[in-house]
Amino acid sequence: MDQQNIHPHKTIWQNKIFMKLFASYSVSMLGHWFDMVAIIILFSYVWQASPLVIALIPVAYALPQVLLSQFAGVLTDQYHRVKIMLVSDSVTAVLTLLLFFTNSPWPALILLALRSAVNVVHSPAQQGLIKLVVDEKLIMKAVTLNGTVNQMSKIIGPFAGASLAGFLSPKFCILVNAAAFTISALILLTIVLNKKMIRETAMVQEKGEQKEGFWSSWLEGWKIVLKSRILFISLISIVIGFIAIQMIDIQFPVLFREIAPDLPELTGWLMGASGLGAVLMILVLNRFSTLNNYGILIGLSMLLIGTGFGGLGFLREGFFLLLPVFLGISAGLGVGLLSITFQYLIQKETTEKEIGRVSGIANSLISMTVLVSPLVGGMLVQHFGVAVICIACGGFLILFGLGLAAGSPFLEGKKKLTKEKAAAVE
Repeated sequence: MDQQNIHPHKTIWQNKIFMKLFASYSVSMLGHWFDMVAIIILFSYVWQASPLVIALIPVAYALPQVLLSQFAGVLTDQYHRVKIMLVSDSVTAVLTLLLFFTNSPWPALILLALRSAVNVVHSPAQQGLIKLVVDEKLIMKAVTLNGTVNQMSKIIGPFAGASLAGFLSPKFCILVNAAAFTISALILLTIVLNKKMIRETAMVQEKGEQKEGFWSSWLEGWKIVLKSRILFISLISIVIGFIAIQMIDIQFPVLFREIAPDLPELTGWLMGASGLGAVLMILVLNRFSTLNNYGILIGLSMLLIGTGFGGLGFLREGFFLLLPVFLGISAGLGVGLLSITFQYLIQKETTEKEIGRVSGIANSLISMTVLVSPLVGGMLVQHFGVAVICIACGGFLILFGLGLAAGSPFLEGKKKLTKEKAAAVE
């Protein structure tokens, strides 16, 4: 079926289905980051949880993603994605409301893990719906709009959430998140109740086509990744990059504690600068209709992140206060470029019936780095010192990025040549 003939929109803003999905995504992302701040404050200050229990918070978020993302991808390729997201947001709102009434760390951790498990379908479903309802020439606009909201939520959510938590209470932020997911579900419900929209967002099935069994569909997803040179090498490269990033990302407060003990706000400055850099990069990418030379783009993103991380390792007492901000912006530019490039790549290198599985596999592997790398990084920091590991991880990312950029022609392979010849003929 010709997707462009079904959805002939001149601009992304004319696509009513996408705009509803975008509104739903925006509300839920903002609520999520309100919630994140509240959870940290509750565990650290209200419940006085031990460092070990606090360390389990990211595990509760990431472990369900690792275990279930691949299966969620299969699910979203076989069933109606809007309905799946509607159920996910509704259950998430209920679990968040239960979290509001929780008064100790362990039940909270269980609810966080359950909520993460329910939410695992969101990313592959979102990616699949963009592929299905957005004109091919507008996919870049859709991806960058979602990326902008994601990064802006990381800036606005923690700032506003921390302020509300201070004026009212951390639990009020949890209530805000429950309301946000309720609103998100109601927006999705308007799509489900609209017969035309629900028909357009359904997976297109050829007449008489049989759905694959669950396990065969899952294996087929891996075959798609392994057979595509661009997908496979890009995914492996991003996982390697994330291993280095996650090893040191959580250790920056330790660095600032050593070189600027009287400026605890530096960590917040760094996070804000990184978010700003990501938003700036995404706004630049929004001006493009297509992306090419994936190896160069992914390599450049690693180089920018490595420059930011490695540069922080060279800071010493008495440093110029704006230096961490500039280095944070550099890292953020790289994060923005990396996230948009890979999302766009998945959109372009898969079909409507494959994208959920490929997205699920990517989410699972990337989430795995969150579980392992921080622990390894923590041990290395304890042994060698935080500055040394910053420089080592930054240096590795720079060299790795340069290698990816140099190997870009190999990454594109014959497929790129074929596309160029086809374009020349047209």
